[in-house]
Amino acid sequence: MDVLAFLNFAVENVGPLPENASEHTRAATITVSLSPHTFLVGEPVVLNSNPVVHPFMLSRRSAHQWDLLTTGVPKLNFEMVALYSLVIYAQDNRGATASQTILIQVADVNEPPTFIGSLAQGDQVTEIYILEDTAPGTVIYRATAKDPEDTILEYSLSPEGRGFTIDHTGTVSTAAGFDFESGTRSFSLVIQVVDPEGLFTAGNLKIFLINVNNKDPILTCSLFSIENSVLSVTTINSTLPTKVDITLDEEIPIGKTIGVCQATDEDELGDVIFELDPGNVYFTVGRESGTVVTATHLDKERSGFASVQSFSIKACDSDQRCAVIPVIAYVRGINDNSPFCDQYLIRYTEKEVIAKGTVVAELSCHDLDEPPDTIHYAPLSGLIGPGQLFDQVSDAEHVIQVTKELDYENPEVAAVGHIYEMMISVFDDLRPSHAVTVTVIVAVAPVNEFRPVFEAAHYSFSVPETSGACHKVGRVTAIDEDYPPNCLTYTITGGDSQDGQRFWIHPRSGEIELTTQPDYESVKQYNLTVEAVDCDKERPRTAGTVVTVDIENENDEAPACTPSLYKGVIFDNVVAGTNVNGFQLSCHDRDSQDFEMRFEMASGNENHHFGFDPTRGSNTPRLIVKNPFHFESGADLQRQYHLVVHIIDDNLKYGKSTRPRTGTAIIDIYVKRGNMPPHPTSAEQREGVTVVSTAINSYKPDDWYNSFVFTLMAISFVGLVSWVCFLLWRYRNTMGCCQKMATEVSRPMLREIKYIAGDLNQKEKTVTGNRSKKLEVLTETTMYETVFDGEAIDPVSGRVYEYNSRTGARKWKRPQVPGGASASTRPQPPSGLGDSQP
Repeated sequence: MDVLAFLNFAVENVGPLPENASEHTRAATITVSLSPHTFLVGEPVVLNSNPVVHPFMLSRRSAHQWDLLTTGVPKLNFEMVALYSLVIYAQDNRGATASQTILIQVADVNEPPTFIGSLAQGDQVTEIYILEDTAPGTVIYRATAKDPEDTILEYSLSPEGRGFTIDHTGTVSTAAGFDFESGTRSFSLVIQVVDPEGLFTAGNLKIFLINVNNKDPILTCSLFSIENSVLSVTTINSTLPTKVDITLDEEIPIGKTIGVCQATDEDELGDVIFELDPGNVYFTVGRESGTVVTATHLDKERSGFASVQSFSIKACDSDQRCAVIPVIAYVRGINDNSPFCDQYLIRYTEKEVIAKGTVVAELSCHDLDEPPDTIHYAPLSGLIGPGQLFDQVSDAEHVIQVTKELDYENPEVAAVGHIYEMMISVFDDLRPSHAVTVTVIVAVAPVNEFRPVFEAAHYSFSVPETSGACHKVGRVTAIDEDYPPNCLTYTITGGDSQDGQRFWIHPRSGEIELTTQPDYESVKQYNLTVEAVDCDKERPRTAGTVVTVDIENENDEAPACTPSLYKGVIFDNVVAGTNVNGFQLSCHDRDSQDFEMRFEMASGNENHHFGFDPTRGSNTPRLIVKNPFHFESGADLQRQYHLVVHIIDDNLKYGKSTRPRTGTAIIDIYVKRGNMPPHPTSAEQREGVTVVSTAINSYKPDDWYNSFVFTLMAISFVGLVSWVCFLLWRYRNTMGCCQKMATEVSRPMLREIKYIAGDLNQKEKTVTGNRSKKLEVLTETTMYETVFDGEAIDPVSGRVYEYNSRTGARKWKRPQVPGGASASTRPQPPSGLGDSQP
């Protein structure tokens, strides 16, 4: 406590501070007293204040003295805070503390008034916008000011006489009317507020006028009248209360200009839009250009069309303030329609005779113009008019009549083809004139009185079968006494469908022609039905006749042989006169006898080795070898023969063929070198084994070489039996020797060997022996199976047989048996040809 007694404050106040005092103004001086050997910790501070926010700070003046100065923030304001309470606190190094409360009085000072609101910022201008038609006395702004001393304030407005006033409350009002288009459009004013002591504040105010659409547009139009294509102009202004009358010709072009309008608006608040009121289907106005034009045809003849059209041209601004000019348009009719008739082509037909005075045409024509124009009729072309065959009735020029009799049989009528054609011009008023044309055709028709008649009831023609297309067969003719004479059309109605259409008849001349070549062997005679029809289209008459066409036989078919292509192989040791593999041709000719054919080798028969037997008089000749082959001597070198055979049908019994026909057959023969047939049985002997070979082949029992083969086989069989006997004798001797040797060899090792030789049907033979030199007998049979590598067709039976190109062996080709039948169930070939032949 003693320590705390020595720490003390001494405060020296300057006195009340005036409000709005400047920064660093001294409010008080504070002196701190300390005990010996102590010092302050830090500096004195302001702990508490009332109000909390204050504009004061401590500033060291000396070691133990501080000044309390103003900071300027916030400013001293008597009206806001009249008294500040501050607590100063300090502490020394021994923990002693001391505090002191300082009261600072703020003195009141007279301040100038201040504006509240937009005028409070003195460096800115407050802008106000008012309408140009604002009435005088209208309040446009209210200025508000405040005096810190709360005294009565006075307001003033400068410069004066600008149309505005201000009262003692600061209310600004209009004092006059304003016009945006003619007067000043903005005003700059200064509002000043003064307190009783003369302190004041000023604010800047700028007033702008707003343009208001308060005036109607002014419309000026130039309208056109068009009469007989002559244009006249009428100009009118919307300020004059007068309507405009115009006259227009009908049928003026679409888009034709009938008026040009212009509009002005003093307000200038946007574009003026033009329109018609009420809307009109015949006229339209450009919304922006103001040009009035026609929108559709003006046609007085149109149903429902009004000759008087009434409408108003309006020019309106954006607020629909409009200027109006009433218009009445009178549509004037013109001659713009051509006459039209109920018929433009009138036909009049009478049979045989047209009497004098007969009305042949009555024209009925009209005009659509309003009012209708008078229609006139005048001849344009043809035999019509005074002194002609036709003329108009005097009191009715639209009626046409005959001036003299017209007879179908009259040569003058026939000279023009019994038809008269004339043209009448139909037209309305002369200025301007519109015309159409009506055609009148008068025809004198014949009466079909006579039936056509053919000159002959039956026609006969003959045609060689070699005749081609377009060959003329003959002509039929019919007669018709009606006019025109002999106007007939010929057609073939029957008899030409046996093998296709083969004949054609000219429809006018009656000439019959071939369309294709006939064939005597197919059809020998045709009976055609020909019909003639006259030229009457309504009730035609017909006549018919029969035409017989005989086809003459000619030699036009070439012989055809089977086979037409043959390939075969023979040996070069074949003897002359041998039939080549039994080959023979089988030939036929549709238009010749079988004995009328002859055969010749056209090419390929080198050295004349081949020929036919017979060469003529038969249709089934055999191919034979005429001359043997001599390859060893070098006389023959060619082994492949390509024989081209010509079959000619000129072997006539009587006379000579004028046009023989030739058929062709191709025969390819390959001559193979012949080999000596192997010995039927051969034996080969070797030490310790005997091999017997047996050759087996097939043959044909009825061939010419069978007797030779049988003889050779008999001799071979006798030799074979002798040889076998010799082998058996030798075998017995060999067995004896072997038994003697067996006693000398201990325990002989037996060995069993099984040989299977021959085909599958031969029995097995087993030979058992030991290792000693014992003779073994082995029989080996070889079966030579013939390989058939070629095929041909038998000319007699037509069946297919196979042959061996090396040996010449042949056999019938066995057909495939359905159901998998075995060979034993297949049908056997006839005895004429065996399974094979050498």
